[in-house]
Amino acid sequence: MNREELMLLMKGNESPSVEFKPAILSRKELAEYAVGIGNAGGGYLVMGTSDKRPRRILPVDRLSEAEIQRMRESVADAAQIHISLEYFEMPEGAVFVARIPARPRGIPFHTRDGKYLIRLGEDLRGLTLPELDAIRQEAGVEFTAQPVPGDWQGLVRPAGMEGLRALMQEAHAPADLAKLPDADLLRALGVLDDAIGLSMAGLLLVGVSDAIRASASHAQWQFFRMLSDTDYDQADGGHDCITVALRRLRDLINASNPIVTFKGDLVHPEFPRYPHVAVRELLVNAFVHRDYHAHGTVFVKLYPNRLEISNPGGFLGGITPENILHHASEARYDTLFGAVTRMRLANAANLGVPRIFRECLCEGKEPPGYWTSGQSVRVTVRGQDARREFFELAKNHPELDVDELLVLHYLTRHREISARHAADLCARSLSDASEFLSRLVAKYRLLEAGGTGKGRYYRLSRSVYEKLGTLAEYEVDKRLSREHVKARVLAVLAERSLSNAQVREITQMSRKQVFDLMRSIGSSVELTGKGRGSRWVLRKKGGGESITGKETTP
Repeated sequence: MNREELMLLMKGNESPSVEFKPAILSRKELAEYAVGIGNAGGGYLVMGTSDKRPRRILPVDRLSEAEIQRMRESVADAAQIHISLEYFEMPEGAVFVARIPARPRGIPFHTRDGKYLIRLGEDLRGLTLPELDAIRQEAGVEFTAQPVPGDWQGLVRPAGMEGLRALMQEAHAPADLAKLPDADLLRALGVLDDAIGLSMAGLLLVGVSDAIRASASHAQWQFFRMLSDTDYDQADGGHDCITVALRRLRDLINASNPIVTFKGDLVHPEFPRYPHVAVRELLVNAFVHRDYHAHGTVFVKLYPNRLEISNPGGFLGGITPENILHHASEARYDTLFGAVTRMRLANAANLGVPRIFRECLCEGKEPPGYWTSGQSVRVTVRGQDARREFFELAKNHPELDVDELLVLHYLTRHREISARHAADLCARSLSDASEFLSRLVAKYRLLEAGGTGKGRYYRLSRSVYEKLGTLAEYEVDKRLSREHVKARVLAVLAERSLSNAQVREITQMSRKQVFDLMRSIGSSVELTGKGRGSRWVLRKKGGGESITGKETTP
C-alpha cells in the first residue's frame, strides 16, 4: 500500500476488510481485530483517522522499531497471525496501518483464549458453530482441484499450451509426454477430467486471463525494473497463466541480464549475471507456492545490483530461510504441485532449491538469500559476474555436492571455518559437517585443517589458492595469522601466566605447534616449573629459564 491507495481507502466505507480507529489499539485489541478481519478474508486496520465520513486525520504518536516489533510478536503469539505494521506520513501527521492476512483455507483464526471472531459489516462478533463447520469443511477440496465452469477448450490459452511444452522440454520431461495432444497432455498432468472439466490448477497453468481474473482475482504478477529503491523506469504485469507469465518475466529479466564470456580453445562459455536455470526455478516456486487466497501478487523487481522475487504466503511445514536448502518440499496446493512435478519443474524431494544454489555457486556467485514475514516470502539474488577461477575449480570437481561448494565459496571470502559454522551454513548436523569437511581435506585436498578438538578449523589449501590465483593472499594470511596469534598470547601473558593447555585453547594449535610458536617468540617468554605444573610467563629482564628449561646467561 502507498499513500495514494490509503487516501482512496479512507474515502470509502468501513467493511469486513477495512476498519478505522482514531488511536493505536492495545495489543489485545489488535489481536482480536486481526482474528476478525483475517476470518473475513484479510484486509486493513487503519489507526489515526476518524471512523465516520468524511474522515479526518487524527495523527498518532510514533512508536519505536522495538515497540512495533513487540506488537507484531504479541499478535503472532496471541493469535498465530503475522501482520505487517507501517506508518504513512500524511500532511496532517502520521497514520498507522496494520495489514492483516486472510486465514488459510479450512482453518479459522482464533485468539489464544479461544475467541473465534469475524468482522461482519462494521461489527466484530463471534463465529457461530455452523460458520465454524463451514470453514473447516472447505479443506475437503483444495483450491486448485476445484473445477472451473465452462468448456475447457474455451478456457485454455494456446500460448499457455505452447509455453507448457517449452518448459517441459527445457526441464527434460519425457518427450512422449510433451508430444501428446492438448487434452491428453492436460489429463496426464492431472488438471483435466472428462467428468468435471478443467481444474483451477489447469486454469492457473494454461488458462485465459479473463477466466483467471474471474476465478482467482489475486493470481497476478508485476515486474519493475528499478533505478533505485524508490524509482523505476519500466513496469509490466497481468493476470496471465503461469506458463505465459514465466516466459514474459524471463524475457524482461534477460533484457537487462548481461553475459560474461570465458575464452576457451574450442568453445567460449557464456554466463549471464543471473543464471537462466536459477531464474526459472525461482519464478516457478513463486507462482506454485504462493497463496492464491491472500491479497497480493508475485512481485519481480530487477535492481541495478540484485534481483528480488516475492510472493504472498509464508513458508509451510517447518521450512525456514535457514533450512530451505535441504528441507523437503511442502505443497500448498497438491493438484498444482502435482502437475508441475510431472512437468519435471518441481518435486517433493526438493531438488529445485539445491539446483538454484548449485547454478550460482558453480560460477563463484553468492547463493540466494531468503526472507519471510510469515505472510510472504522474498528471495534475493545478487547481481554478480561469474568468476572464471572458481568455475574452473568446480568444473574440475563435478562430484562436489552443494554443501561442499557452499563451504569452498565461503572460504573465498573468509579465512577459515569451523565444523559448527559449516553445519549452520549448510543446515546440516555437526556430524554431517565434520564428515564433508574431512572429505574436502583427505579425499579432494581442497582444504587443510588446523587446531585440535573444539578448536579445529579448516581453510583453503595451498593448491586451491594457486588455482584461484591468490597464492599471495595465502602467504600473507599465514604471516598475519601467526603474528596475530603471537600478539594475542603476549597480551594474555602480560596479565597472567598460562599453562600449555591454555595456550593451545587460545591459539587453536597442537602441542607441537604451541612449542614452535613459543620458541619463535624467543627471549620474551620463559617456561617455569615442570610437568603438568609448568607455566609460560613473560621473561624478566636480566635472564631466567629458556623455553627448553635450561639456564641461560643474561
